[in-house]
Amino acid sequence: MSDLPFLDLHGNDFERGMKHGRVLKQAISENLETYFKRFNASGLSADNARQEGKKWAEVIAKQNAGYTKEMEGIAEGSGHVLSDIAMLNARYEITFGLMKEEAAVIDLNDQADGCTTFGVLPQATDNGHTVLGQNWDWLVGVYGRCTLMRVKREEGPDFICYTEAGIVGGKMGVNQHGIGLVENGLVSDHDGHNRYEKPFHVRCREVLDAETFDMALLPILASRRVCSANFMVGHADGEIINLETSPDAVSYHFPNEGLITHSNHFLDKRHGPSQMERLSPSTLYRANRLDNLLRKDIGKLDIKNFHAAFADHFGTPNSICRHPDLNQPEAKRTMTNASFIIDLVTRTMHVADGQPCQNEFISYAL
Repeated sequence: MSDLPFLDLHGNDFERGMKHGRVLKQAISENLETYFKRFNASGLSADNARQEGKKWAEVIAKQNAGYTKEMEGIAEGSGHVLSDIAMLNARYEITFGLMKEEAAVIDLNDQADGCTTFGVLPQATDNGHTVLGQNWDWLVGVYGRCTLMRVKREEGPDFICYTEAGIVGGKMGVNQHGIGLVENGLVSDHDGHNRYEKPFHVRCREVLDAETFDMALLPILASRRVCSANFMVGHADGEIINLETSPDAVSYHFPNEGLITHSNHFLDKRHGPSQMERLSPSTLYRANRLDNLLRKDIGKLDIKNFHAAFADHFGTPNSICRHPDLNQPEAKRTMTNASFIIDLVTRTMHVADGQPCQNEFISYAL
């Protein structure tokens, strides 16, 4: 069985956060240490990172009161100050160097977020279900310090999601209305143009807060962004939209014959020069290779097909199934921390805790 912690959360925002913080106290402390090391490796000191956390705590409080209450609960439960928890929840913006006046944290020696995602419509699967999937590639230090959360609540939809310990917003997940989310990191040369807009992780949570598909798209579209990101949003009734976002622009992509894949570079030139391929050239083949691996079985795709494709090692260590590159500084090494196959019809997340070449998928139902 997987050692991945599983949290059943209920009650109000603060109460859910309290349990999150209390149960995952050690993992939250270790994630903070991992990110301080990561920031420092690119020139951002712990003191400056903490100052960023204070700013982000104020920003998030103005944008989403419930999210802030949950952060406050995590802070109290874990014994950390709110600004440190806010720093974790804005780590996407900080890590990708979007506060460029404070630190230029992306350079050509970085190993960037290397996620590979797919979406398949009912006509592409053997059981007629809508499915999203992702290999989540991120810092080696974060592995073992994440959790699955099944959230039951009165003030919004129930959902199940995966997140890093200390981060409120679930990055990959599905809610009771059959709305699901996976995503990829992107970098454009416009990143940082807008300061202190709604953070990536807050937007992810708001997608899972939605009751209808159009309202799930709204958190991505409604306001300008600090940094670039790719969101693949699906609905159990057979809809998938992929949204590439940069600070001031959004482009839309739809499945071809029931299948869509994405990695870490822009496909639409309206976002300006795409930068991630300069940092992680493997993005140029990972999505296309995943498409080729799955497309040959269009109409009969099932969890075995998805598992085999996600375990692919072409281009290793920077393959779809990513392994640490020992030539990189330890603080910057990345790996596939987890792999996800999300059935939006059954509201079930199939999760491999770690690289899918070495770990089986375990099912967690909402």
